[in-house]
Amino acid sequence: MTTVKVMYWKDIPCTVRAEAGRRQRVSRPLPDIYMAVVDAVAMKEGLTGSDAYQDAFHWGEAEERDGTVAEAADAVVEEILAKYPKSWLIERGQQAGASIEDETAP
Repeated sequence: MTTVKVMYWKDIPCTVRAEAGRRQRVSRPLPDIYMAVVDAVAMKEGLTGSDAYQDAFHWGEAEERDGTVAEAADAVVEEILAKYPKSWLIERGQQAGASIEDETAP
């Protein structure tokens, strides 16, 4: 079994980490627009360069998955891309007063 966790900044997913035992671990960053939204929202909220910015990062609950660490991480990334599409990211940024545009995002 592989354990998978998602790192979030507030409610915005950023990274997927999967591990099996102590030696098998992979991380998968999400497309750049995810961190662009994090940074834009943090700037609008006045959090960049502050402890509050760092403190907003947190790991979601671990979940067990079948497959290798790479397969499990890749599957969770695909699920996140479906659950948090570009339209959600743009809306989330706009809610904070930020303007987000990235035509390469999913």
